[in-house]
Amino acid sequence: MTRAGTAVLSLTLALSLAACGGDDGGGGTIDAPVGPDAQGMVAVSGIAQTVSGTSTVPLANALIEAFDSAGGGVLAMTMSATDGTYSVTMPTSGAPLDGYLKGTSAGRIDTYLYPPRPLAADRTGATMLIINQATLNLLGTLGGTSQMATKGFVGVLVIDASDVPVAGATVTISPAGTSRVIYAVNNLPNQNATMTDVSGTVFIANTDVGQVTVDATMGATNFFAHAVNARAGVITTTAIQP
Repeated sequence: MTRAGTAVLSLTLALSLAACGGDDGGGGTIDAPVGPDAQGMVAVSGIAQTVSGTSTVPLANALIEAFDSAGGGVLAMTMSATDGTYSVTMPTSGAPLDGYLKGTSAGRIDTYLYPPRPLAADRTGATMLIINQATLNLLGTLGGTSQMATKGFVGVLVIDASDVPVAGATVTISPAGTSRVIYAVNNLPNQNATMTDVSGTVFIANTDVGQVTVDATMGATNFFAHAVNARAGVITTTAIQP
């Protein structure tokens, strides 16, 4: 894939993370405030996409599954339509759901999408970007590293309380292990950058496998650190928000 195609990927990553950002006390699109969910259900809808050449295109027949971070089986599942759209409705215990989505498509890398906080309301516009191995390898190459198959890869978007990407933030991951934090500059991974640009996009290559905590700092802004499960050979995405 070309550098232009990687730029498209970075932009789409930013859009996908922002769409799932926030809770009912922050930004984001809220269809029906429910926190805690009075009906015992919370829904997330959006579109499954992949990268083709220099563009993102709808991805039909992608399997979208919802899970509770505490463990257990699949809470709900659906297949993306011909135009890539999907909607999945998950049961809750009457409180914000600490969960995540998984996107699967044949010949592509599984993608996991974590919100920055437990879901306390329905969400729309959550893009599930499912790419192939060549695209992931190119991200690492442009960032000056080689992604190891036995390590995790975490894409992060730093946003403010209104879901606007934040420039000038630094991102940390714990445990740091062998990870390398790579900031995007002009929508491309840049091995020399030391903070976010206006896209707020960050790639973390070669993370430890298992639960890792992501956080951000910028002046006096207090961001909400939260854990995600980094898995080997897949892509994990999340947002960091005050």
